[in-house]
Amino acid sequence: MRSSRIRALVGALASLALAACEGTGAPSVPPAQIGLQQGDLPAALLRCHASGDIGVYLRSPKPNHEPAHDELLAAWQDLQRHGAAQAALTVYATQPPACDARLGTGAGANVTSLVVEFHDDAAAAGAYRRGVLGFTTPNEDAEVSGMDRGAATGMGRNAWVLQRSVEGRALIVGLWERNAVLVLFVAVDADPLNAKRALSAVDGRIP
Repeated sequence: MRSSRIRALVGALASLALAACEGTGAPSVPPAQIGLQQGDLPAALLRCHASGDIGVYLRSPKPNHEPAHDELLAAWQDLQRHGAAQAALTVYATQPPACDARLGTGAGANVTSLVVEFHDDAAAAGAYRRGVLGFTTPNEDAEVSGMDRGAATGMGRNAWVLQRSVEGRALIVGLWERNAVLVLFVAVDADPLNAKRALSAVDGRIP
């Protein structure tokens, strides 16, 4: 009797281990904990009040910021249709109005991370290829000035980082995918060294 119970227990444990190996690839760390955190950036950049779970941002009142709200809502709904399970938007800015502006357009220095968890790696890779919020992944044979791709970014094969000046504003954008997680990182008029350190910190929290 005892041996049969032991065999049953071993069999159950083996089944659980197999199920874990055949999992979706989704991370054990919530998107809000992967995205920008206090200490990733200089103290002059303050965390916007609605940062965190994307649902919190979308439910917060936005009477004077409909374009930013509607753009993010449409992007999130599209990501959900393509397998997104949860997401977090985190914004740090030197000027409060930037908290509610469209991504990459707020006044003063501001840095944003959008972290999206998908049901599996394939869905995340598909989102990377399509791009998000107007930041699209160029074709492999396209030459893009100021852009590093793949291994050159230090963030894996499905990754690119672009640094350039746009209409007089310094811009650093990163889009990458790993382990069923997609990250969009946008820094505007932030010190490049600090912005890249923050980008690396976000990447380092992907399990």
